[in-house]
Amino acid sequence: GEAADSFYLIRSGFIKVSQKKPGGETVLKYMGRGEHIGHIGIIQKTPREVTCTALNTAELVKVSEEDFRGLMNEFPEVHKKFYRTSNKFQALNAALAQRTQTFAIRNFLDQGLMEANNLLLLDLEKCTRCDECVKACADSHDGVTRLNRVGLRFDKYLVATSCRSCSDPICMPVCPVGSIRRRDTLEIVIEDWCIGCTKCADACPYGNINMHEMDPISLGGEKQEEEEPKKRAKAKMKAITCDLCTDAGGDPMCVYACPHDAAHRVPRDQFAEFFPTIFDQSETSTVRTVKPKPKQKVKG
Repeated sequence: GEAADSFYLIRSGFIKVSQKKPGGETVLKYMGRGEHIGHIGIIQKTPREVTCTALNTAELVKVSEEDFRGLMNEFPEVHKKFYRTSNKFQALNAALAQRTQTFAIRNFLDQGLMEANNLLLLDLEKCTRCDECVKACADSHDGVTRLNRVGLRFDKYLVATSCRSCSDPICMPVCPVGSIRRRDTLEIVIEDWCIGCTKCADACPYGNINMHEMDPISLGGEKQEEEEPKKRAKAKMKAITCDLCTDAGGDPMCVYACPHDAAHRVPRDQFAEFFPTIFDQSETSTVRTVKPKPKQKVKG
């Protein structure tokens, strides 16, 4: 993405030429003494499309763009050779990009991400695995976290195990007592009268509803003394899932607590910002691109 302002001749050492693609890095080639890099961007007048990394101690000769163009004007045959190689690379790169985008779209659909209205994404290039997001979630939900820092990976993001506010929440109709419902702002909420039947957790295809074992309670709502074991109700389960911390206001606590700006709660209308290989961000796109909002302090 940097401006192509120089041409380089490799005098010694080895250089790795690679591109970032969804899911990781693609190594295009390795280059050594006598080879050159940097001419394509100058000739095509485009930003850099690859990353060049020295694999050992390397020595290069740097030629400025102005001097490079002067040499090309002075030696037209060399210019033609460079032009042919740059066109060939552009064609190969376009074909690779098309294959990569096709794979990315298929992967996006296979992971069920198109069904989501809201995703919790962790930027793996910024995340230090400090678990502050998990701790913040637990602290704001009576010690029980709604966030599991594991899940599917797409591009550089981990799609955390947390409710996606699906367009078609199949967890809702299976509840026999109607304790799981959706608010007007699309978040899924599980009410206190949940009977712990596990049907919603079993129905969620993404494992984003967990069953939490509740403390034994009495028929009167208080813990019973040991001398009255017969009146004590059995320990029961309650379904839990992410409620987006809407009652607290501002950002979800996991996002607000992240010290490295690695956690993002992304609504559907911002998917294009985080998944540019999937959503067309041109003027004709049907997906509205919105820049991520700055963090908002929660109440309390």
